Amino acid sequence: MQLPLSFKLNASISFDNFIYPQEPFLLASIKQFVLGESGPVMFLWGAQSTGKTHLLQAVCQYAATEDFSVSYLPMEELIAYAPEALDGMESFSVICIDDLHLIADRPDWQQAMFNLFNRVADNGGRLLFTANVSPKELLLELKDLGSRLEWGPVFHLQELEDAEKIKVLIARGRQVGLTLGPEVASYLLSRFPRNLSALIEVLDKLDETSLVAQRKITIPFIREVFGDQL
Repeated sequence: MQLPLSFKLNASISFDNFIYPQEPFLLASIKQFVLGESGPVMFLWGAQSTGKTHLLQAVCQYAATEDFSVSYLPMEELIAYAPEALDGMESFSVICIDDLHLIADRPDWQQAMFNLFNRVADNGGRLLFTANVSPKELLLELKDLGSRLEWGPVFHLQELEDAEKIKVLIARGRQVGLTLGPEVASYLLSRFPRNLSALIEVLDKLDETSLVAQRKITIPFIREVFGDQL
C-alpha cells in the first residue's frame, strides 16, 4: 500500500543550524546512526520546541546526501490514516517517525509500528523516533514495542537557555540573509512567547516584512510591525 500523503521537508533545516550545547556528542551520534554504525533504533524525547522535528528533518537531508533512501513520517498527520500506511516502508534505509506518543492509545498503530520495527531490523535499516516522553513513559499497551524502543541510544533533549535561544535566532537570521544583532534577538525573546518555534515564526514574518519595506530589522521596526501584539 502506498503512503497516502507526501510529507514535505523544510529545505532550510540542517545539522548546521541546530544549536544544542548540552550534548556535544548528540549530532555525532546521530550521524553514526544514519550511516549504519550502530543498531536499528534511536529515540529522541523532550518537551515541545526542543528541536526534535528539526533533528528528524536534518537527518533526512543528511541521509539523502549520503545516498540513503529516507522517509519522514509525522504521526500528527499520519495517524488520520489506517495503520496499513506503514506497509512497505521497510524498503527505506532510514525512517524518521515524529511524535510517537500519539499512538499511546492506539493499539492498532502500536501493532503496525512493532511489525514495521521487525521488518526494518531484518532488512538492516534504521528507525529514528521522537516523542514528548521517554520510551518508559509512553505507556504503550504493546510492551514488546516499548522494549524495542530502548534497544538503541535514548537522548533527552532539554529546552535551551535564553542565551542559547538568542544564538539560534541570530543563526536563523544569518541563514536567510538578515543581520540580527544580539540586542534585537534579546528584544524578541523578551516580547514574544519564549518557545523557539514561535520565535522563529516571528523572525520569518519580520524577514518577509523587511524585504517588502526594504528596512533593516531593528527594535523600532519590530514595534511598527507588531504594534499592540507586543
